[in-house]
Amino acid sequence: MKAFVLLFAAVMPLAACQADQKNLNDRMERIEKKLDALIASGGGRGAAPGAGQQRPQRPEPDRAKTYAVSVEGDLIEGNAAAKVTLIEAFDYA
Repeated sequence: MKAFVLLFAAVMPLAACQADQKNLNDRMERIEKKLDALIASGGGRGAAPGAGQQRPQRPEPDRAKTYAVSVEGDLIEGNAAAKVTLIEAFDYA
């Protein structure tokens, strides 16, 4: 009887693992089918939604005009009363 209980205790976890393995395999197959469908539709190539559409071009500032930019409170290098001010801007977006 003791041998039967030990054998039963050793075999049951294996049976449970096989059931879990089958569930995992089924889930993997469903995921692979969804992924194949996504790639077939063209959405699996790293493309963002609407990537096929061209963005409208941003209007460029008129180079013939002079634009006033306030530098109040900003770091200034050199003479604050200079006739020409060069402004360097960065956009890390």
